[in-house]
Amino acid sequence: MKKILDTALFATIGLLRLLGELLRHPSRRFVIWAVAAVVVLVFPVIMLIISKIDDNPNFTVSPNSTVQTATGNRSRAVAVAAALINRELEVSRWRANDPFFTPGGWLRDMPAFQLGLVGALSKVTAAMAGEKGPGYGPNGPDSDLNNAAGLLKYPGTVWKFDTRTSWLPTASAEKQYRNAQRSLDRFNDYLSAGTASFDRRPEALAAVVEAVIRDLDDCAAAIDHHLAAERYPFLDFTVAGVFYGNKGRLYAHSIVLRDLGRDFETALAERRQTENWTRLVEQLAAAAHLRPWMVWSGAPDSSFLPNHLAAQGYLTLRARMQAAEMLAGLNIRKP
Repeated sequence: MKKILDTALFATIGLLRLLGELLRHPSRRFVIWAVAAVVVLVFPVIMLIISKIDDNPNFTVSPNSTVQTATGNRSRAVAVAAALINRELEVSRWRANDPFFTPGGWLRDMPAFQLGLVGALSKVTAAMAGEKGPGYGPNGPDSDLNNAAGLLKYPGTVWKFDTRTSWLPTASAEKQYRNAQRSLDRFNDYLSAGTASFDRRPEALAAVVEAVIRDLDDCAAAIDHHLAAERYPFLDFTVAGVFYGNKGRLYAHSIVLRDLGRDFETALAERRQTENWTRLVEQLAAAAHLRPWMVWSGAPDSSFLPNHLAAQGYLTLRARMQAAEMLAGLNIRKP
């Protein structure tokens, strides 16, 4: 890291010298060379510094949080979902909508990971608020959970302007996701106060597992679609986007389902599914933990170039089979 910072410092000094020369000799040719120098020399260094794919399997809510045990009022799963959103916005920084004239606009792996992560959170939150879900009460879906699920569907690539719809300023992805985080936190506050409900029966957990299975199917379909196309490995510039998009989804599911199991400890014990649930979370975490230095899409039987999508697909289908087994166990009716 010290070498990277030193390189960035030297690049910044060089950029300042170029700007100084530009002020003394503002010719068109010099402007072109100065811009080219910034893009070629400075941007790659900054990109290396700001790129962060945080797949920490031990990520959890801050210790000073008021989250209680699964038998308490608050939901651990909702709390950790809000914490994941906050981490990507405030700690890692949202890069999926950075404009092209900034270093973040040239990143590919980190934005794909972030978009996949939020996409998974959107699916799980919608399942919680949906019919038969934990947040579906006598009067219908909880308004805060439902609002969060809707906001998380907002395109993560929207910056302060979205020229596809209008030239006027619009709500950025960060603003919408921050509002979604607040809605999730507010739901937990109401849950703690007793003015909101969270159904902890096995049937409610089964509704969430169904949504996760559908999302895992989408991950597998994306891999299958990419593998079906004939691409030369050294010229495949889209494989990393598929890989890291799936990685973000798998990672979010592994973290949220880990804490969801704590919310439903009693239900899982009742259906004798505690060990199966632990196995499901472990398999999701294993699928999300793949960390190739460079993503390759070689032939599945290649002896020289690996196919990281095939490896990811295998682990994803293992998790999907475990989730299907979990769903069957949760749907077993007591005699």
